Amino acid sequence: MLNRKIAFLVLSVAVLATASAHAQYHIYWGDMHGHTANSDGKGSLDDYFTHARDAARLDFVVVSDHDFGNAAPWHMPKETWTLTQDKVDQYTVNGKFIPIAGYEWTSQPKYWTPEEPIFTGPAKFYNHKNVYFPARVDYVFSAKNAAYNSPNLLAEAVQKVGGLIQNNHLDPGPEGRDQFDYDPAYASVIVNTEMWPDTMQYKGKTYTGNTEKTLRDFLNQGGKTGFVGSTDTHEGKPAAKTAVLAGELTRPAIFEALRHRRNYAVFNAKIVLDFKIDGHVMGEEIEIQDKPRIAVDVQGTDKIEEVVLVRDGTVLHSLQPGTSNAKVDYVDEAFSGNSYYYVRVIQADKDEHGNRSHAWSSPIWVKQR
Repeated sequence: MLNRKIAFLVLSVAVLATASAHAQYHIYWGDMHGHTANSDGKGSLDDYFTHARDAARLDFVVVSDHDFGNAAPWHMPKETWTLTQDKVDQYTVNGKFIPIAGYEWTSQPKYWTPEEPIFTGPAKFYNHKNVYFPARVDYVFSAKNAAYNSPNLLAEAVQKVGGLIQNNHLDPGPEGRDQFDYDPAYASVIVNTEMWPDTMQYKGKTYTGNTEKTLRDFLNQGGKTGFVGSTDTHEGKPAAKTAVLAGELTRPAIFEALRHRRNYAVFNAKIVLDFKIDGHVMGEEIEIQDKPRIAVDVQGTDKIEEVVLVRDGTVLHSLQPGTSNAKVDYVDEAFSGNSYYYVRVIQADKDEHGNRSHAWSSPIWVKQR
């Protein structure tokens, strides 16, 4: 019998149905971040939603135009926000397609204008955050309003109306230095963060964002966040970047899943990723009596180059299956009583720029009972 310290790997040749990866949930695909001509993107709200529904064949999508821009009138008119919510209601069909009204809270000094100064004290670099709501709200909580110009003030307001917040496109440089500067008590509101590969190729150039490293640093300091994917499209063309594990395709069910971080991020391919510890799904905070038993089940769309199990920011175990499906059963005998775990998957396929497809599960946090 193999020692329990050694991972047990089974390469599966069976084709799994998407919904079967999580017995009690279905997998629904969406995009958490995108723009139209109502801010700095292209196309109308109708264009955005019809592309998401008919071309990208998404189950849900968030529209998130900026709360203000760098041209007059400097902030989103109330009638634009009302129209956004009207269009969301118009395109909503439970069980088929769920659009979600949101906006991008745009807090960076380079966007502020002399006409409407933000801070009386030193500038803060909170970066951008998406805010979205399960029901209609009167108006956005803009970063240009002193009542909502910090993540804590924003989270307090959003919490009162049942909304959620995500951290967008992390910046490892000076403009992102304060992006996690919020009270940990608001982790139940600021629930997820966009995940991107640490390095990406685009038109022959290499771009280094260190998103995953930045997130690991935040998690290592005790932060709590799940992972979502986004296009941040400014062409009005959302795509499948986030998988949500929900009981049904309705707005309340999608929000319930996002609130509990029952979601994972993908880059390019729609990789099906099932990650559990002692039967508990991604996003959960659990207590156990014994050593964590970790189960990973991956259904790729191409050969899987690598499956990596991360514990507390370092690689605990990795494997290179070379097939499109893989299962891992691993007992962490070195568990010391308080850790977080997540899974990263990389496929062999490449897009037109040379980027491989990725998937990242949201973490599971484990404590010894």
